[in-house]
Amino acid sequence: MTRTRYFLGFDGGATKTSGALIDSEGNVLAEAIGGPSNFQIIGIPQASRSIMDVARKMLRPTNLDLSNIVGIFMGLTGAGRESEQVRMKSGFEEYLRNNDLLVPSIRVDTDALVALEGAFPGKAGMILISGTGSILLAKDDTGRVERVGGWGRYVGDEGSGYAIGRAGLIAYVMECDGRGKTTKITRFVNNRFGIDSPQSLVLKIYQENFDIASVARPVLDAAEEGDEVATGILDRAANDLLSHIQSAIKKIGSATPVAFMGSVLSHPNYLVAKLSALTTEKYPGVKIVKPERSAAVGAALLARKFLATLK
Repeated sequence: MTRTRYFLGFDGGATKTSGALIDSEGNVLAEAIGGPSNFQIIGIPQASRSIMDVARKMLRPTNLDLSNIVGIFMGLTGAGRESEQVRMKSGFEEYLRNNDLLVPSIRVDTDALVALEGAFPGKAGMILISGTGSILLAKDDTGRVERVGGWGRYVGDEGSGYAIGRAGLIAYVMECDGRGKTTKITRFVNNRFGIDSPQSLVLKIYQENFDIASVARPVLDAAEEGDEVATGILDRAANDLLSHIQSAIKKIGSATPVAFMGSVLSHPNYLVAKLSALTTEKYPGVKIVKPERSAAVGAALLARKFLATLK
């Protein structure tokens, strides 16, 4: 009789860590949420503790412990480069050893990769993410993964919360100068952030580590009221994100379903509607769908897949 094997998957970032426990057949036995695990911000030891806290939450009610786990896959924010993946993996393995724990197979990769596998488990598809930054990952029928975007705010991240927020702030100051059109973005920014003058906004931006991506929300709110400046900003963002889809189709050689993800695209708004319409018009073969499974489940499925490649 074949012994059942168990796998853990984690989707971790700056605010929380989500986990999933599956068995050999891919059945989800438990899911849990815990503290942050962005090792670039809080360090590897603390990230490892957060991950293990989530693991214990899942294992405890199933009467399993880490000795039953044969594979772990962690999809983490900040793990985009191989050197960072190796650094986190080594640190996590050291954490386990220091606690007299052992897991035969451990792998670290980006949170985007586990989101892709969760959205399209074992099949072709694309995820287009627009949050603070923007990136698209596409997977073909053979499992080959291609990336578009994700270059960061200085040279990329078109269509992201940061790009939209920055454009919104530019519109704000241009209105203040009389160089730009009157826009409702100004009112929404003032109300959301407690701004009482252009000077106080400048102080927030340059002296208080202001989150420029957070201004995407006032731009979206203004667009819902039909503001011409806001809709113009979002029209450009929609075309920028559409270009990600166009490039991905060329790279993988086929039009596959796409799931919109990230804080900017996760809820109905003007940008989602505009991008959906553009995508359907230009690429009628690309179906816009919801993710099938969570990113944490995608990570657990990748843990199972990766262990199989070692056999």
